[in-house]
Amino acid sequence: MNDAIRISSPADILGFIPHSLGFAPRESFVFLTMRGTTLGATLRVDAPVSAEPAGFAASMVEYLALDTQATALLLAIYTASTPGPGQPRPFHDHVEAVIEALDSAGTPLQDAWLVTPSHWQNLLCDSDAGCCPLEPLESITDGQLNAELVFRGSSYQKTPGTSYAPFAGPADREEQIHHALPGVLGADLEPGRELWEEALTRDSWTDPQTAAELLACFQRPDLRDVMFCNVIDPERTDAEESGNLLVGEGIAPDWNRVDRAQETARDLIDAAPEGYRAPLLTLIGWLAYLKGQSSVAGDHFKLALADTPGYRLAELMDQLVSRGTIAPVAKNQDTAYKRHR
Repeated sequence: MNDAIRISSPADILGFIPHSLGFAPRESFVFLTMRGTTLGATLRVDAPVSAEPAGFAASMVEYLALDTQATALLLAIYTASTPGPGQPRPFHDHVEAVIEALDSAGTPLQDAWLVTPSHWQNLLCDSDAGCCPLEPLESITDGQLNAELVFRGSSYQKTPGTSYAPFAGPADREEQIHHALPGVLGADLEPGRELWEEALTRDSWTDPQTAAELLACFQRPDLRDVMFCNVIDPERTDAEESGNLLVGEGIAPDWNRVDRAQETARDLIDAAPEGYRAPLLTLIGWLAYLKGQSSVAGDHFKLALADTPGYRLAELMDQLVSRGTIAPVAKNQDTAYKRHR
């Protein structure tokens, strides 16, 4: 379903945000760009607990300027901190600095809301004037827009963070992987690439033997790298000189294929004993990075390092995300991730 979604109220906007992010944010500032009357990009950052207000505001303007078509901004602040009577709103100085910086940049803050674990309300009006009453969270979750998105197949994690269930598969799964490894390590890259391509294009790959063979393929670094690349460029036969592709430079992914690769990797995680999951977790995190979902990416890189301490590819990607790097593909509205319906 590719028809546009109509947003007609603040509750609709707040209902849209977790679907856009893939999770319900906590202790976060979430900015949405406006292109006239149309929503543009979504940017989530951790709430600025220790950041200096002016510096924080300048950083936000720099990030938001990547949407060159933005005409105004919306802001939702998610926090468990609620002011007492007569006290300023949470992050008052940061909000004031953001308002001033956005005005100077020519993309004013059009509206803002505070979302707490118990209610939501307008953030910009004078609370003493009684014009911004507390609204129930049910008006967001029970709203028509949230229902429509769920009907279209959209979902999101109810809490931030990422976890996977412990391995509950057959006791001999590790033995199956070891049995498949000699054939994988002794072959050229093509059989592994073909097996991965079948996994991305067929629904009937999840038999135990194929799962073990795919898990073995991901244990071989050069084959793993080309399997990563093949999500974006199916014709690529090796990962040589693939640095630009890995950082998301100069690519225009088939996002349906990217979603399928993440789903396939999640299925394989269920089939993988601990100690064999790091490549899959890194793959999911890398694809989330390409989508502009830095929080999801960082969670997966940390899980990969917990599964296999010192896993180099996860270390490198985690350093990239920790520096606040946004994938070039996510900065370009023509190539940025668009969830299929």
